[in-house]
Amino acid sequence: MVYFISEYINQFIVLLGIFLGFWMMYNIIRLEKHKSKIETVLNLKSRKVYINKKTQNMDEREEHENITPETLRTYEQDFNKTCSVYRMYIQLIPIFPLLGILGTVSGLMNQLGAENIEGLNVALTSTLWGLVAAIIFKIFSLFPGRIVDQVDIMLDNYYDKFDDSIKQGNIVEK
Repeated sequence: MVYFISEYINQFIVLLGIFLGFWMMYNIIRLEKHKSKIETVLNLKSRKVYINKKTQNMDEREEHENITPETLRTYEQDFNKTCSVYRMYIQLIPIFPLLGILGTVSGLMNQLGAENIEGLNVALTSTLWGLVAAIIFKIFSLFPGRIVDQVDIMLDNYYDKFDDSIKQGNIVEK
């Protein structure tokens, strides 16, 4: 078992890193799409074009459309599902140094009683790969974190304005 771990730990760390990297990129794209949907709904304006029959001039005017909280809640639920995936891969990042340490221990155990120093090479490279992967993914996890924070701020502002409008009597709840 120790020999198997020390033999294949580096390949496992690299393959897991590649898989997690693609998964993170896909999730970042999905978070950005959800953010743009929510921004669009919050900044929703309709343009109506009026034509003067005498002069044939066109006049464009912006009119705000009513945003239903249910529409926004649906988008928010989709966003929260994608955020849960983001939070899950944030929790997976510390696995890489642990896998590196596992490779170190198994390589050193393999080295006991051996004539050559092949086990030390495995031990050190597995630690290196584990730390490199953890550092890279920690840096990449900052970008979706900003997206999540921006959407949370936008939604908080919207719900605060909505609650203030209800308190002032501008919106009547049914």
